[in-house]
Amino acid sequence: MTLEELANMTRKELLDLAKEKQIKNRSKMTKAELIESLRAITVQSENKPDITKPKEEPPEPIYTSGIILDEEKGGKEEAKIEEFTLPPFYNQTKITLLIRDPYWLFTYWDLHYKVKEKLKHDYNGWERIPFALRVYGEEESGSSQPEFFDVTVSPCTNNWYINVKPNHKYAVHLGYFSPSGEFITLACSNTVITPRDGISKVVDEEWMVIEEDFRRLYQLAGGFPTADSVEIIESLVKRLEREMGSAAISSISSPAGIPTEKRHFWLVLDTELIVYGATEPDAHLTVDGQPVVLRPDGSFTLRMALPDGLKIIPVTAQSNDGKDKITITPVVSKETR
Repeated sequence: MTLEELANMTRKELLDLAKEKQIKNRSKMTKAELIESLRAITVQSENKPDITKPKEEPPEPIYTSGIILDEEKGGKEEAKIEEFTLPPFYNQTKITLLIRDPYWLFTYWDLHYKVKEKLKHDYNGWERIPFALRVYGEEESGSSQPEFFDVTVSPCTNNWYINVKPNHKYAVHLGYFSPSGEFITLACSNTVITPRDGISKVVDEEWMVIEEDFRRLYQLAGGFPTADSVEIIESLVKRLEREMGSAAISSISSPAGIPTEKRHFWLVLDTELIVYGATEPDAHLTVDGQPVVLRPDGSFTLRMALPDGLKIIPVTAQSNDGKDKITITPVVSKETR
């Protein structure tokens, strides 16, 4: 049966024929693998081994007729359009390794016809050859010792999926085991590095524009960074998170509520209020009538005691030239029950 006749058959027809020929593992084969196995059996039965030339040649180009419109001549001209069918093999002893995801690799290979004939002769049949993939791997950083493991593969296939680890460097050797148990390499693949399966452990320096430069860039872009700007607010929130409980925060008044009598059983409860915001770096700021020193970017953070009752905290900012003045007065009420 010719290669063209096999290619025109459906996969079901190929499976039935493979069953008749007693080809093992036929249900797991692709259509191309079925064609290759059936063609190999046909050639072996029809011809004697001839090592002077390949038993299986790539298929000849198939020519089909087509109509080409020639606008300059104003007519139609019949021409041959060349179509190619991909061969199931290329008579090259080669293996290629690809990455599917952090946990799986895919490899495919091909063997030269002379290698196939020698192995068939040495093991008295293609099905008897103990093919295997030897997978070499190490961490991408190279900190660990290289290691390898073997994967047994079917002689009737030319591709395989390999389960591996993320962030590792891998290469695969295609080969077989000799009667003495020695692994004999036929081809070596390229080297690949599997991607990470999570956030990188490498912590680079955080590059950012400092807040003062950001305000200037914002002004040059046509904006005016007020205290309610989203960028400024986010920056202040981050700063507040860093400085909560830090000695860098100044305190206008001291905590209150310490009991005057010493008892065997007692409870102390203090409450504090944190006030933060921003204005122009050269402005004059007072909180509850007391001056506050601004940071270079114009931001400020204060922590003050919050006793029971009504707390009125006027916050006033005045421009450096004295022409502008803004006052915001938060009113906070606390009641302890």
